[in-house]
Amino acid sequence: MRHTYHFFHQLGRTSRGFTLTEVLLAVMIIGLIGISLAALTRAASREGSVGRSKIMLRNNLSIFVRTLRQDMAEASYIPSDGIAGELTLNNASPVALLKLAKNVDSQGARLSSSYTPEYVTYCFKRGTDNASPIVPSAAYRGGAIYRVVSSSDFAECDDDTTGDDTNLVLNNVKYISPTTQISSSVYYPVPLFTRNGFSRNMNSLLDVKLIVELRSNPVVNDVIEETFAMPMGY
Repeated sequence: MRHTYHFFHQLGRTSRGFTLTEVLLAVMIIGLIGISLAALTRAASREGSVGRSKIMLRNNLSIFVRTLRQDMAEASYIPSDGIAGELTLNNASPVALLKLAKNVDSQGARLSSSYTPEYVTYCFKRGTDNASPIVPSAAYRGGAIYRVVSSSDFAECDDDTTGDDTNLVLNNVKYISPTTQISSSVYYPVPLFTRNGFSRNMNSLLDVKLIVELRSNPVVNDVIEETFAMPMGY
């Protein structure tokens, strides 16, 4: 009987509940683990969102470059004022980046009666978003490039042509003026469409620089620099 009492007495001592200190410590540990998991989840979600945005911007740029490359390959004539060069925009009015014609010579005559002349104008409309964070502070996001096709003459870049989403070929285009410094003595104007060096009546090159950017945290952007061969005798 004495042994039985001793057994239950010991059982009662070893099966006591947790103290308040132990409970609070356990709650604190679980809370820290939960906070860490939540932070990791948010970081993974943010990284995934940035990655998806980067892929979207890159895909849009790739589609634009393919379209421009095909137009350049099929062009037969580029007028002397058909390349905008470095843009200086004091307002958001649309401007022509590039004009090129297919199946016509420099006089506008058909190269062949078998093909219909086609005039392609690439128009740029500067965005109005210059809110922080943006670098440099004088830049603008939200611009767009439109591809306007005409059968009789080069289209004017105005609100009518750039207001038609069927003409839109690239959005989220960033604008930086050629007079704006990126850093000490460094300028990087975009969008940039400029002739590369060679004289007229040679197979010259067209240099194109573009930045596409989304306002987000962190900011997501992508840059492309491409060179295109111009048609002979442009």
